[in-house]
Amino acid sequence: MRKLNGLIVLVATGIFLELLTGNLPARAQAKPNSFYPDRETGIINEPIFVKSGEKMTLVQLHQNIDKIAQSNLQVLEEVLEVVNTLEEPEAKARLLTEIAMKFAGIAQEERAQTLLTDALIAANDIEEDSVRVRAKTAIASAYFQLGQAETAADLLSDALATANNLDDSGVKSSLLAEIALTYDTLGFGDRSLAILSESRDIARDRRSAESAALFPFEPTGWEGQVGLGASFFSGDKITSETTFNFALERQWPTDEVNFRISFTNDYDDSRVPPEDDNQIKGQIDAEYRHHATERYQYFISSLVRRDEPDGIDVRTNLYTGPGINIWRAGPDRSFDMQLGLGIRYEDSNRRRDDLDFPVAQYRMRYKDVYFDFLTLRQFFTFELPFDDLEDYYIESSTTLRIPIIQGWSFNNNLILRYASNPSLDDPNLRVDFVTGIEYQF
Repeated sequence: MRKLNGLIVLVATGIFLELLTGNLPARAQAKPNSFYPDRETGIINEPIFVKSGEKMTLVQLHQNIDKIAQSNLQVLEEVLEVVNTLEEPEAKARLLTEIAMKFAGIAQEERAQTLLTDALIAANDIEEDSVRVRAKTAIASAYFQLGQAETAADLLSDALATANNLDDSGVKSSLLAEIALTYDTLGFGDRSLAILSESRDIARDRRSAESAALFPFEPTGWEGQVGLGASFFSGDKITSETTFNFALERQWPTDEVNFRISFTNDYDDSRVPPEDDNQIKGQIDAEYRHHATERYQYFISSLVRRDEPDGIDVRTNLYTGPGINIWRAGPDRSFDMQLGLGIRYEDSNRRRDDLDFPVAQYRMRYKDVYFDFLTLRQFFTFELPFDDLEDYYIESSTTLRIPIIQGWSFNNNLILRYASNPSLDDPNLRVDFVTGIEYQF
């Protein structure tokens, strides 16, 4: 009941102050003949009616000014009487500070300073340190507006000492930023920059601590996807691709495994014997990652690929090396880069039993979720054999997953492959776009 009464008093006091400053809508304010306060100074501007042809004397003008000031004083005194009944020091300190500035706006500076002293007494009774710091910061700003710069600086110094002793780094960083802005208002630019720098350091350390809390990772069971996709073109010739995908992955506290199989039937009715209209493309790739920390990792990856349309009987590789996490926001949102060294073997119509060693591989892996439901996957791979720098290979795979119903999604996959030395009679760049459905389990 005490809190309810305090809330009612607080709301009523707020309405009084809004009426005083003219911030309420016109219909919620007084009758048309009442006074309308200036929004900046708080001084009520009563309409002064003078009969046509008459001149207002200096005495009449002073009488109107006195009447305006007296009206403001009456409202402020009534509001102050209500505020003095409050038992909650936080609300009392805030309202006394606001009322003090209203008194200052009608040239009642001594009364304003007295009220700021009362506001400071109420602020010192606030138990929660962070709330007390905010109250003292506001009072310090008010003292500065009254020309009491030394008192304002002392109050800010006291608030700063309290803020520096807080345990919650998030609240501490926020309060230090507020204090820094107030110091800048007081003209202490260097002091403001120093405190602001401290606030930034605390915020950065807090983000690092939150990131560290993600590691070791939350273990998961085996998770998988089964997908079926297709593409079709009809013109001078008819081509189509039908693709089946299967993937498994699992996360342990410090280890991670990914396994994927892709099988595609590529149809082209323009092919001439001895080529078949239906040709097969298949790929198996697996990767193991060990996370030393949330940021740094070590990986081993391998791939086996067969691509009959590209004239590749078999292409395989094995890479290992370090990786680094650039950004992470949970298991479905991350950005990683890897740099590995390994071996590559290819048997195709362009090269027979060709073995490249060593081969450098750069790989980028990006996962994100947009609008809480669109899932994006981006993989980029660059391979460069040291024994033949002109025989590099680039691959980019972009997948956009749109959920349909629980477990099912609509997939669009764009794959770009660029080989500096392509198979015979093939272009350097190959583009495949497949759309289909996928089930997650």
